Amino acid sequence: MNKKIKNILYFGYALCISALISCDSDILDQIPKDNLTEETVWTDPQGATQFVNAVYGGMPSGFDRNYGGWAKGLYLLDGASDDGDVAIPWVHANQLQNGEFLPSNVPWGETWGDYYRLIRKTNAALENLDRLEDDVLRKRLMGETHFLRAFIYHELLRLYGLKSSGSEPTGVPIIDRTLAVDDNFQIPRATYDDTIDFIIDDLDMAASMLPAKGEIEEGRATIGAAYALKSRVLLYAERWAEAATAATKVTGYSLFPNYKDIFLTKNNNEIIFAKKFLAPDKIHFGTNNGFDVINSPRSFRGASDAGWGGNVPTQNFIDAYDMADGEPQSTSPLFDAENPYENLDPRFEATVVYNGSTFRGHVMEMYEGGFDTGTQPEFTKTGYNLRKFHEEQFPIYTKSSDQDWIFMRYAEVLLNYAEAKNEASGPDGSVYAAIKEIRQRAGITNPDLPAGLSKDEMREKIRNERRIELAFEEHRFFDIRRWKIAESLLNGPLIGVKMVKENDGTITYTRYEFETRSFPSKLYVLPIPQNEIEKNPAAKQINGW
Repeated sequence: MNKKIKNILYFGYALCISALISCDSDILDQIPKDNLTEETVWTDPQGATQFVNAVYGGMPSGFDRNYGGWAKGLYLLDGASDDGDVAIPWVHANQLQNGEFLPSNVPWGETWGDYYRLIRKTNAALENLDRLEDDVLRKRLMGETHFLRAFIYHELLRLYGLKSSGSEPTGVPIIDRTLAVDDNFQIPRATYDDTIDFIIDDLDMAASMLPAKGEIEEGRATIGAAYALKSRVLLYAERWAEAATAATKVTGYSLFPNYKDIFLTKNNNEIIFAKKFLAPDKIHFGTNNGFDVINSPRSFRGASDAGWGGNVPTQNFIDAYDMADGEPQSTSPLFDAENPYENLDPRFEATVVYNGSTFRGHVMEMYEGGFDTGTQPEFTKTGYNLRKFHEEQFPIYTKSSDQDWIFMRYAEVLLNYAEAKNEASGPDGSVYAAIKEIRQRAGITNPDLPAGLSKDEMREKIRNERRIELAFEEHRFFDIRRWKIAESLLNGPLIGVKMVKENDGTITYTRYEFETRSFPSKLYVLPIPQNEIEKNPAAKQINGW
């Protein structure tokens, strides 16, 4: 074995042990540094718990995805979908929009290695947690670790794997144990189906070990989280009946009454699994909540440097909203072309900053010459900014924000069920009921979908409902790929709106093509970063990369 590889292996395992130190300094009061050994970590309840906590903390989310390690919250993956754009011109999402990269400079390229480092930690935990004498804690931590490993492999698979009918393996390399120095490190991709089965096995194991919501502190995996993730994984795999069944096993959760406040109310009963933050964890330049700073309109920038434009909705996305009566904009009598934002689905107001709306106490002037327009790149090109996730009661440039990033919530489970059940057996009453529950919570006056829809018609309704309900929660980026519709949506212009304020005070709205995108078919999957291929040539590129 090459000495360099040996050193990397030993150092890597040392990182697994040392990770718990950086996670919570309180553990230093329990285990002196000079006594921190493999034995003390795995036999000590605090040490073992903090080791697993390090995996939770290492999982990237929309609130802490960074650019070069120095600024957090710069972009959401939906900024590279038809729903969004990113006003900051130099961030990764803009490369993802057009495939203007190679394996040697793939956007977000550190993700592959970061995820496998987390997998190494989960494998180490699963091999050593049996040393704990506390039966209850040991079982729970084992269940959490199986869940976390499944979650990480799911993330890897939906980024770097591809459901394919071909003979080429299109899953990801499966590593289910810590590797010894004399192991073979050339690990090929597994098949897509084998990767799915591996994830499901972990989730079934997790479900058999985990407690229910309310029986454990918030932020830790539960049996509900295991079944919710199982429903999503099986949905992506198009194992429809199994996905629907998994969704029905998610119990003990409900829709939060107010859509906007889902994302601002910690630990509410809709949240199934979230990445927990305590102020000032979501930081930018070390001092504040980066997401709010970077995603506020450019016009809010002052001495604090707040207001980078960030992620902005497109007109394509705005057009997907129904009116408040539940009818599409094209057919509803409520739609008024001269006042296009009146009487829309209430989720629009909770998601989008638009001309004439009030954001952080300021009435937005997004027409030409208005206060909230300008020539700098960070001003929105689409005519909109993002409201969702913002804690408007706090000053933008503050340490106060501590809202969590929601990985899974009950509305997604209802949508997973509706899609899976419709694909498995058509639009029965349970499919209608699941969609009605979501639309009713949104405040739509007639939340019922039209009776007698065909499977194809219901499919389109479900997809649109998913688009609106889960907007900018990093589902659309993956949904249009798994549905294989990205080529039809992202090869061509995206639409924004320009506004002119007339002398009489009325606003004229004109659609325009603000950007032309290209989506080569190879973009259905990201390439493995070239430096990772050089370490493991057996993990070959797929889909034209």
